[in-house]
Amino acid sequence: MPLSWDQPIKEELRMVEEEIMRNARSGDPLLTEIATYVVGSGGKRMRPGMALLSFRAVGGTDLEKTIRAAAAFELIHSATLVHDDINDGAETRRGNTAVYRKYGTQRALITGDFLFVKGFRLGGLIQSDIIVEMVADACSRMAESEMLQTMTENDACMPLETYIRIITGKTAKPIEASAQVGAYLGGGSADQIAGLGTFGLNIGLAFQIVDDILDIRGKESDLGKGRGMDILDGKANLPLMIAMQGHYPSSARLREIYSKRGKTEEEVNEALELVLATDALDVAMGHAKDLRLKALKGLEALPESEYKDALRALADTVLARDR
Repeated sequence: MPLSWDQPIKEELRMVEEEIMRNARSGDPLLTEIATYVVGSGGKRMRPGMALLSFRAVGGTDLEKTIRAAAAFELIHSATLVHDDINDGAETRRGNTAVYRKYGTQRALITGDFLFVKGFRLGGLIQSDIIVEMVADACSRMAESEMLQTMTENDACMPLETYIRIITGKTAKPIEASAQVGAYLGGGSADQIAGLGTFGLNIGLAFQIVDDILDIRGKESDLGKGRGMDILDGKANLPLMIAMQGHYPSSARLREIYSKRGKTEEEVNEALELVLATDALDVAMGHAKDLRLKALKGLEALPESEYKDALRALADTVLARDR
């Protein structure tokens, strides 16, 4: 039976979950309720998992700081999702009503800010300038990429390099930072920290590309949201870009739909069918597979262990996921 990527760190992830829920509590009952709703809505816990596996893979033994760091990454990630949903006008998140739809935009913004502060406080308790810098850099890149994304919405001719910049900051840099922080706290060598950073960065890029593919062909019951949201919102999506910017019979029509603001449901469905009629999904998956291979090269500095095996399993899981 294949190794589940989180099998060797089940107990550590349980401890992270407890730390997350502790930090979602506030002196205000409503704020506690909303924060708990956000962090308790599930999720893959990939960022804390990456930190924990990297920590163990380099031989780390002192867990306390790593539990805090792992929880900090998830709290910050949860905060960004609250804000993203407001920016995107999303209806749902992980199959649940988006927090701003359930509690109102003002309260959602306050809760997102609260979770950010709680995450940074946890990171600060580790008392390491290097870790604070790693986390702050990743968060800055997230904000910059989100700004770039708003500036390129509905741009059917956006260069691939711009798309890579967006997904690097939005998705890959926080995962890279999780891996590097875990390796640093575990006492990893410079080569091991850099190698795990390479792994995290490339797995983060592959994760986002698979996310893009699922937006085109995934099942709504698995995704917890509708298909074609990137088309509707005019957000960069790799298979969509390949189909739009290629020389397919449908490319011109796809560019026409994507460039429009206020697309109809019929236009979104038409665009989905046009993308599915090309080989753009296979081409995009080819890019994700190449990124997986680059990621695995980053593990070469690690000794063999169940944690290294779990990181390999994580790379496989990212490509095989359906939600």
